[in-house]
Amino acid sequence: MNFLNKNFMRTHSKALFFNRELKLKTFLSLLLVALLTFSCGSDDDGSVIAPEEELAALIIDCSTAGQVGEGETRRLTNRNNGIDYIIDCVFVVNGDFIIDPGVTIQFGTDAGIRVYSTGSLQAIGTAQEPIIFTSGSQTVGAWKGIFIDSNDVQNELTYAVIDYAGGGSFNSNGDLGSVIVWSDTRLKMSNTIIRNSESYGFNASYGGDTLTLENNTITACNAPMYIEGAYPTTISGGSYIGNTTDAIIVTADQITGNHNWSKLNVPYHLPEGLQVISGGKLTLNPGVVMAFGLDAELYINEGASGPKPSLIAVGTTQNPILFTGINTTQSAWRGIRFDTPSVLNEIGFATIEYASNSNQSGALYLWYGTVLDVHDVTFRNIQFCAFTLEPTPNNITTSNITYVNVTNMFCDI
Repeated sequence: MNFLNKNFMRTHSKALFFNRELKLKTFLSLLLVALLTFSCGSDDDGSVIAPEEELAALIIDCSTAGQVGEGETRRLTNRNNGIDYIIDCVFVVNGDFIIDPGVTIQFGTDAGIRVYSTGSLQAIGTAQEPIIFTSGSQTVGAWKGIFIDSNDVQNELTYAVIDYAGGGSFNSNGDLGSVIVWSDTRLKMSNTIIRNSESYGFNASYGGDTLTLENNTITACNAPMYIEGAYPTTISGGSYIGNTTDAIIVTADQITGNHNWSKLNVPYHLPEGLQVISGGKLTLNPGVVMAFGLDAELYINEGASGPKPSLIAVGTTQNPILFTGINTTQSAWRGIRFDTPSVLNEIGFATIEYASNSNQSGALYLWYGTVLDVHDVTFRNIQFCAFTLEPTPNNITTSNITYVNVTNMFCDI
């Protein structure tokens, strides 16, 4: 019995050890399967999903058949984490061209996107997934850019990056820019970065456009913007420093209607001046800087008939308005000329400098019948006269005027 009991005990112990070892191996095997299943992922029904492979960049068909025809809709989706699409031509858009968040398009030399009147461009990214338009060579001006000649309300560039463009024109006019809008175009551009342009970041030098330009950043360009006089009122916020010329360049223009210019972190350059004509009202907000080219002027011009134009330029003690020359030298520009009896005319908390020359003797030149309130204004470095008054009557009121290096305060004609 003792012998049998001992053998039984040995056999029973071995069986227990074997069962424990089997359970342990089974447990480890199940754990390994679970880990592998978790790492690969699964869908809702529990089946294993293999990791997605990165897709190679797709070369866009540049033939007529490959471009966006009238009445068609084309959508570019985010294919991978790198270059999604390559465009080696001026890609023509006559229908709706939609670009999804996160898409990156690489352009070849002299390539670009041209949107015609029946087309639209909808490139709406997000802060986390911007849409990127770039160049393979990553050199300044390597591709043309984006040209829009469409009044479609869907035209939009939001949370986009446009890099290394502005290197060639789309038409015989020679218009240059990373983004160019033709006449009577509609575009909303917001939270978009334009950089490394060989020319302008944004070009809108034709009339009739409906623009919304909000919180954009334009840097490392020849100049951030080249726009008509009607369009500064469409700009709000953003940053425009770090360019060869840090200024919003405004073309010679005659403006009518209400215009409200905001303070930016760069001045407005007016190489050929600006006219506010019948029915026009120009309001300059505190902190605005207007710099004028040689012999240019700001002219508030009544004209023959119609509602009287006006200028309202009232800054604050902390944020005065500055009227100056692009070149800060004596007689760098003519000055501000008034020929309007509007009771709205007012200049306050402002500095006027480097104005008056042989073509306009007064930094402020008032024609017959002008109404103007001037207060808390400093005239500085005026070679001829601070005020020049044409034949009376003129209804001008002045208070708290400071003269620094001014030859004559008042002159009569």
